[in-house]
Amino acid sequence: MVLDTEGSTAELIETGTHGSRLYVVRNEALERMLFDRNLIGAGFRRACLASSRHFAGHLADEYDPARTAELVILSKGLVYQLGDAVLRQSGHNLPLNLVATSRVAVSGASAHVEVPYAQIEAPADTLLIADTVASGATVIAAVGRYLETHALKRLYVLSYAGALRGARRIAAYCAARGVRPTFLFGLAAFGLGLNGFDLSFLHPETVTRRAYVERAARQFSGKAVSAVGWDFGSQVTAPGKYRRLCWLEAEVWGLHGSDCLAVAERPESWSGLVHERAAYAAALGPGWKRVIDAPDR
Repeated sequence: MVLDTEGSTAELIETGTHGSRLYVVRNEALERMLFDRNLIGAGFRRACLASSRHFAGHLADEYDPARTAELVILSKGLVYQLGDAVLRQSGHNLPLNLVATSRVAVSGASAHVEVPYAQIEAPADTLLIADTVASGATVIAAVGRYLETHALKRLYVLSYAGALRGARRIAAYCAARGVRPTFLFGLAAFGLGLNGFDLSFLHPETVTRRAYVERAARQFSGKAVSAVGWDFGSQVTAPGKYRRLCWLEAEVWGLHGSDCLAVAERPESWSGLVHERAAYAAALGPGWKRVIDAPDR
């Protein structure tokens, strides 16, 4: 692992008994992404590519390009632009496999994920996966589908925002199958909120620099707001949805009118937000369906 490269550092914070490793990566691109919840569209896409290039730089001496491929989890994995990042950073082509996953149920303790689609045409004994890690269920489902038809020796999980609990769950799954995992997380190994969505610098289980905790406390008025929102990648793939989810976050945390969620837009209906219901329904209480019909505050 290249620990220092082009203005980016990687710090080893945890090792497992079966060879797993968890690094926290720090650089300006990740700070721009995780400390600006109003960053959407082209600006967010550029920050993602810059962050992925840093990830690729840290992995430069880790794997054999001829024996490595990417496993993209649709659709959010596309936002990482990992193939482009690897090409720009090292000149290597990263062969591509695709899986689509669907969350059936989510909670702070677990999530149930199904894999309705897979196109695995570039088998390799080393895989790179780029995705948000919360409970770890999505990555486990994707890797499980891959293992149905191909062997795997090494797994690299790259996440701009990853939960410590999820990494440990993935590591245990890999250890039972003879796979050695390495995790690169952005700025922190986050604690996971009770709703299974929130990844906050202010969570008591988050492992990060004290300066980041203090910065998040100032930014969010001491509230444990997620660093990436409830549907990572929608900042690019569905900005309108992201704005509506930000409004619901502001409702939950009492932050309407705050600069930290300035892009928030009040939803006109619950249509299109059902996949994130676990993130807001319990927090808003039994009358959550009436929230968007209430008078403006």
